[in-house]
Amino acid sequence: MIFRICTIMMLVFSTVVLAQSNDVSKRRTDLNQIRKEIEQFEQQLKTEAQKEADILEMLDNIDREIDLTHSLLDDLSQEEKDKLQAIRTIGQTIKEKRLELERLQEIYAKRMVNFYKRGRRTDIELLLSAQSFNQVLLWLKYQKALSDNDKRNYENIVEKKQTIETQIRDLRKEYKSNKEILAEKTAEEENLRKRREERNELLATVRQNKQLYLEKLREYEISAKEIERLISVQEEQRVSKGIEGVLEETDFPKLKGKMNWPTNGEIVTGFGKYKHPQLKTITESIGIDIKADYGQEVRVVGNGKVTAITWQRGRGNIVIVNHYGGYYSVYTHLSSIFVKVDSEVHTGEVIGEVGDTGSLRGPMLHFEIWQNNKVLNPEHWLS
Repeated sequence: MIFRICTIMMLVFSTVVLAQSNDVSKRRTDLNQIRKEIEQFEQQLKTEAQKEADILEMLDNIDREIDLTHSLLDDLSQEEKDKLQAIRTIGQTIKEKRLELERLQEIYAKRMVNFYKRGRRTDIELLLSAQSFNQVLLWLKYQKALSDNDKRNYENIVEKKQTIETQIRDLRKEYKSNKEILAEKTAEEENLRKRREERNELLATVRQNKQLYLEKLREYEISAKEIERLISVQEEQRVSKGIEGVLEETDFPKLKGKMNWPTNGEIVTGFGKYKHPQLKTITESIGIDIKADYGQEVRVVGNGKVTAITWQRGRGNIVIVNHYGGYYSVYTHLSSIFVKVDSEVHTGEVIGEVGDTGSLRGPMLHFEIWQNNKVLNPEHWLS
């Protein structure tokens, strides 16, 4: 029974690891592609005296690589946890099997010692003292049962030894695999560090160049249009269901003025028009920017369903949550994402972590609230 349970557990872990491996494999493919593009831009920057467009393109590609590397590291961390759990499971199984083996060997050894010490003389005495043919038959039947039992015990011992040897080999494979994962994580973390340094140098150039800064702001506008498009698609589906008589219930409006913050921090860019203090440029923000620590938790502000996860220049990783009844919340600049499209989320659930890709001012969370196809001021909703 224990063996069957352990086997099932191993199958489950194998399935989880396989799924994780598929995710990791895709991340590696995406990363290799983006790294090739970055190499091409690096050559262009060297040979074409750092054209402004190429600098922005390079910056966006580095942002993409950083986010993909974060995703790969998340997957590798999960894979490492699965491997460690598999190692613990196999180790426990080996321990239990060894105890069973010791018990069987002890029983078998006692039986053999008893047989060789007294077995032959006692058997002859019993046979000669038999008073009828039926007693002889019973004695023979009893001897056969003992023999069959000895055979089964011996076969069990051999089987358990083979099982232990197989699981020890599996354990060694898991240890080797886990070592490879740790080595890859270390290499990717070092690569991430270098890319972030490179990104910071490019950002400094962008901040000091008005033309580059304005071009970067245009990326925000393009990203805003894409967010609006994604929400419009959801709205069309909702309106279509309403025409068919399917109405969505929502408690979201009750959160106004009482809503928990999506992350801890302070608002550095409010809703509406924003004037840059040095460049004097005026832009319009359709949400708020909350300055926060890198890697800080991002929590969903209300119950709903994740309807979109995407990546956009100027915003990095984006998550959109449908709160039903025409209400949506948007979270951008995420370094990590812990949810999937179509997953149900509940108020306060952690959906990701604060990042800085796409941001000109370091780690922050850009947060938006929509009603139908109209943006609302999040500051009127937060407690």
